[in-house]
Amino acid sequence: MLVGGLSYSIFGSVLVHGGPLRLSAPSDLWGLAGSASALVHGQFSHIYIHNGALTSPPALEFLLAPVIYVGQLLGLTPHLHPSGEPLRLWFLLGPSAILIGSSSLFAVDAIARSWLITGRERMTLAMVGGLAVANVLVGWGHPEDCVSLALVLWAALDLDRKGMEGGRRAAWLLGVAIAFQPLAILGVAPIMARLGWRRSLGLSYRLVLPSLLVLIPSLATEVHRTLFVLIRQPFQPRYVSSTPLSHWAPSLGPGVAGGGPTRLLATALGAGLCLVVCHKRHDLATVLAMMALAFFLRVLLETEMNWYYLWPVAALCLLLARRTRARYALCAAAAVAGMVLGNHRVHEIALWWPALMASTLCMLLTVFLPVRPGSAIECDGMQVPTGSGLQHE
Repeated sequence: MLVGGLSYSIFGSVLVHGGPLRLSAPSDLWGLAGSASALVHGQFSHIYIHNGALTSPPALEFLLAPVIYVGQLLGLTPHLHPSGEPLRLWFLLGPSAILIGSSSLFAVDAIARSWLITGRERMTLAMVGGLAVANVLVGWGHPEDCVSLALVLWAALDLDRKGMEGGRRAAWLLGVAIAFQPLAILGVAPIMARLGWRRSLGLSYRLVLPSLLVLIPSLATEVHRTLFVLIRQPFQPRYVSSTPLSHWAPSLGPGVAGGGPTRLLATALGAGLCLVVCHKRHDLATVLAMMALAFFLRVLLETEMNWYYLWPVAALCLLLARRTRARYALCAAAAVAGMVLGNHRVHEIALWWPALMASTLCMLLTVFLPVRPGSAIECDGMQVPTGSGLQHE
């Protein structure tokens, strides 16, 4: 993935798009690198900038800050410009972003190993998942979404293995995940539901503290802009695909709209549904399936659309669809179709939006439709019953 991603960023403009040789690096990643550069130089009031790519707590920027610092020490670039993409720095920033984002593949593989899925099946899962991760990282430039999902998956796995004793560590993992991408909140309800509200309340500070720590510099220097970005979730409609709810997005200024209200609604709906189901059924497969449904609700209620919003749904469904080969093939095909559709910026959505949602719904159906009773998958020499539910025995 590292070699393929870097090769695409350098030669993709010629081989894929048929244009002149130029760097094809995601502009959002350069924007995030600019925020990391502001951290390096102590310019904390510039972590969040007008129409910037950063709309979440800056945990990733703290992670990228040493990379930017080393690059500047080596003279790869004296500084970053919003309109400039220094080629030499990309050879440091690009691999760093890919390595950071690939953590999600390790988290998925950890769950696959815990379910005793065979090495060949895990390799197939890694290949399709790797294609999706590469699209998020090299195509869209958002490693924070991959890291956040990885931490959520590790939290779910840890709590599943250790039961109530794993609550403290799981809460810390979820807290760090939220510091990278607040939509990790959609994973809190299904994972923590088994602990009960009293114990979850006692661990709640762990969910908030990591975000507060990374927000200290920007809150201390530019509190108004920081809170505006985090709460209002501004975006520029002309640079993203539209959705049926785009006209509901509140206007925040000329050419700027806000995605905060619908995301808040989607989070509340997803969390409530997950609490109802996972309080009674908290096996790992059910937790992950409900998490996928919650992320789908987030996409369904979005006022803007980029393909990497669908990435958590694809990752979770690919993992859960491993119960039968036919379902996995269907899920993989739907994921690839969604990537092809979602990688285009579309404003005339009459056909595009239903097709994109149909591909996403198809992935969900491979998870939620009952498996034929008595069917089984073979994992490292063991027959694992699949039955008609989501439970992995």
